Amino acid sequence: MGKRWEFLYLSQEDCMAAGGTNMDGAMRAVERSFFLHGKGEFIQPGKPVIRWGGPETEETTGRIMSMPSWLGGEPYKEELEKRGLFGPVNTAGIKFIPARPWNPQKYGLPRASALIIIVDPETLIPSCVMDGAIVSAMRTGAAAGVAAKHLANPDSKMMGLVGASVQGRTQIMGIKKGVSSLEKCKVFDINRQTAETFAREMTKCSQMKIDVVGSAEAAFRDADVVGTVTIASAPYVKSEWYKEGAFHAESSFWDTPPEALRVIDLIVVDDWDQVKHHGVDVSYRAVREGVIEENRITNLGEIVVGKKKGRTDKQQRILFNPIGLGIHDLSEAFRVFQNAKQMQIGRKIVLFEDPDAWLTKIHL
Repeated sequence: MGKRWEFLYLSQEDCMAAGGTNMDGAMRAVERSFFLHGKGEFIQPGKPVIRWGGPETEETTGRIMSMPSWLGGEPYKEELEKRGLFGPVNTAGIKFIPARPWNPQKYGLPRASALIIIVDPETLIPSCVMDGAIVSAMRTGAAAGVAAKHLANPDSKMMGLVGASVQGRTQIMGIKKGVSSLEKCKVFDINRQTAETFAREMTKCSQMKIDVVGSAEAAFRDADVVGTVTIASAPYVKSEWYKEGAFHAESSFWDTPPEALRVIDLIVVDDWDQVKHHGVDVSYRAVREGVIEENRITNLGEIVVGKKKGRTDKQQRILFNPIGLGIHDLSEAFRVFQNAKQMQIGRKIVLFEDPDAWLTKIHL
């Protein structure tokens, strides 16, 4: 007789109830994964991606991506807790994230959806299956926020944001959490109504004055911190837009052309091996095209743990160009999962009553 196995299922609403939209928690979970990355306490294969064409088709036709990873942390338990980063993870998981660009207009559905599976570390059988859309969006904004915390000038006052949809919302919250001195945000979106809705709905929760501007250039000019989160299929950023000392989080793919990186003093990614594997980000394209040398690329985790230096003076222009890592999803999903268990949120679903019962049911 086999053993019955249940896993916890968390819907999107369950994830919200378990603190999934709390940016402080998401930032600490994502910084935990950067810390463990810097310590080498992770396993993260390259992302398998289904595309209907080359990398550029992701913004026009869509993609299906899978992101498996494992995070440890036991050797650094005390340091994690001292830093306020929750403690070890010590398990593995995977995010499955398909995206169709036309979903919102054609079907009124999200552009991307996601499922995350977290396994029991002893048996490696799933212990949680959960919505991954909130985790995915929150960890993306949180990654930019962690980077801003470590790399932006700490007295920054002005933010510029290009892209006012879902990722724009988590981006502004993550960056404000990382740089509390920010007072104002200039936002541009190709759909002005989207930008105006964003300004109206995000002013209070971001604790910043938000002004809608008429161009990406206007968002960049005089901004101490810039976020780009668009589905642009061609570059539009100009190097002369950068203020001296600016920090730029490029969380999308095609906004910045490789030649603009000539004015950037420090280029930081989340994982250079993953960036190279994906072959899309501007940092990779700049190296491939000979604009910059590969040795100019630094992983943020190395800065978080103190292996490498981040900002060394107020005048440096710094680019953070993340690909987005499965370990971020895992760390944040694990936080929400732990909260849900403590709060008794979610639904138990039986995976099997008897794992051997089907063997007697095989038939022609």
